[in-house]
Amino acid sequence: MLNTPTTRVLRRATALVAAAAFALAACGDSDDDAATPPTSPATTSPATSSATVAPSTAPAESPGEEAGLVPPAEGATEYPLTLTTWAGETVLEERPERIAVVGFSSNLDALQALDVIPVYTQGEEAEWPWRDLAWMSQIEFVDTSTRRDPINYEAIAASDPDLIVAVNFVYEDDVFTLLSEIAPVLEHAEQIDGDKIEWQATQRMIGEALDLSAASERVVDDAEAAIADTAAAHPELAGRTITVATDYSSGLQYYSVQGGTAEGILTMLGFVPNPLAANFVDDPAVSDERIDLLDADVLIVFYFDAATREARESSTLFASLPPVAGGRYVGIDDTDPGSNATWVMRRGASAVSLPWTVDVLAERVSALDLG
Repeated sequence: MLNTPTTRVLRRATALVAAAAFALAACGDSDDDAATPPTSPATTSPATSSATVAPSTAPAESPGEEAGLVPPAEGATEYPLTLTTWAGETVLEERPERIAVVGFSSNLDALQALDVIPVYTQGEEAEWPWRDLAWMSQIEFVDTSTRRDPINYEAIAASDPDLIVAVNFVYEDDVFTLLSEIAPVLEHAEQIDGDKIEWQATQRMIGEALDLSAASERVVDDAEAAIADTAAAHPELAGRTITVATDYSSGLQYYSVQGGTAEGILTMLGFVPNPLAANFVDDPAVSDERIDLLDADVLIVFYFDAATREARESSTLFASLPPVAGGRYVGIDDTDPGSNATWVMRRGASAVSLPWTVDVLAERVSALDLG
């Protein structure tokens, strides 16, 4: 279907009818909810927002009126472009100009990195330190609902998008169908576990869809260079093992599992993979019987709150761990801005969030007496 004003209105009307019949649809897997700092402050939307919005009756703007939402096309992507997703194939008949974003902060990050201004985004659970608020203030509609709430199909449809970026977020066929009735949906060809996200692939996929592949490659290169600069500035990290764990509502969990996104980020900083991480690939739970497997040259634990941290650190068993007893331990609770780093080391990994995160990690570890 061509992306003309008439077809966009028809598609939007169809989606609104479907959404009314499925108003409480939910999406996204829950394995990473604990990875989000649990008490991060709610974002005050820089643009006018509302949990619901009536569908617009104004005529759709012509392509010439969309100037400023997306940078000039590079001319490398050929349209029609077939998007292969885990739910099937869809076609972008022409270059999208009005982009809606749902799901994780990393999707919005990828657009921020390209200076693409979406027409719709969900609210964010935290005031992410890497968010460009001046850029975000230009977004037409910032919803008060977040990724944890039912998708606001009516608001998305009313924003009249010609592409919905929902990478690594939609896991249910009926949710995907409802979104695709509004506009083509950008998703991976396969559903990916929350601890196996490749942020470079996400950035490149979004760049190709928007005919900004070269710009996306520069974004990836710049982010990797920034991480390499941090690693070079902290040679004391090189060759050391590290364990990252969380102590949230589900108890103590091994976070830097073998082969996961977190482990990959840590190795970019110069750390070497911890052999003990292989014990937690199938089950990240750290019982008292397995607490000795947290051992490493450096141990970082992110806590639900200060009370959880105090309780854990008062445990004789925990205090006896070599990195804790040896002063090579960092504890971070929800009162610390650095708590956002746990989110980035999984679902939140992106070209704009990672440079901030590796700086935080390197700074905290370098303050230890590593011997």
